[in-house]
Amino acid sequence: MITVITATYNHAPFIRGAIDSVRAQTFQDWEHLIIDDGSTDATPAVLAEACRDAAASGRPAPRVIRTPNRGVQAALNLGLAEAGGELVAFLDSDDEYCPDHLELLRETLGDRDFALGRFQFINCSSDPRPMVKDFYHPGQEIAVEATEVGTGVLFGRTGTFRQLGGFRPVKWCDTDLFNRMLAAGHTWARAPRPSYRYFFGRVPNNLAIRELAEDRLSR
Repeated sequence: MITVITATYNHAPFIRGAIDSVRAQTFQDWEHLIIDDGSTDATPAVLAEACRDAAASGRPAPRVIRTPNRGVQAALNLGLAEAGGELVAFLDSDDEYCPDHLELLRETLGDRDFALGRFQFINCSSDPRPMVKDFYHPGQEIAVEATEVGTGVLFGRTGTFRQLGGFRPVKWCDTDLFNRMLAAGHTWARAPRPSYRYFFGRVPNNLAIRELAEDRLSR
């Protein structure tokens, strides 16, 4: 079984799309674990409605855990601790899976420890070519569509993520975890094509945009 972990905070307009994209997967042996990190908008109501709709239709409902607001890393790590599947995938609550995402990453993984998917970049910002900080080259920038690592495209064995302690409370926690997996010698593979829909700038005041602005001001 694959545990899909979604950490959410005040994403009421988008979370239902994320949930429905999990339900639409061609690979159906999954559980969807949603950590509501203390949302103050309509997110809890949307999640409750999604659970009721699933129960009425006889389909698997997401398992929702609501916590005080502690940040995305803590929410993701709680998901890792609660995961019941041998394999784990991640889905940001303002993004969506393509229907074959889980199937493709499971095939890519094979007998390795983890896999890295690819994303379809969907620019929802007003910037025609948005940039973010380049993790590997401090002081430089890189086009968002050229980045390769993101929480949503990480996939692998639950034990591997737990062994490394999950996500640390640092900026670019997904790239940090990816690098620690490489340093630990874990075997991995890259998916041959995109299967994750990344809606950049869909949420106002996006974290990556804020970090880039702060970096430019500090120079």
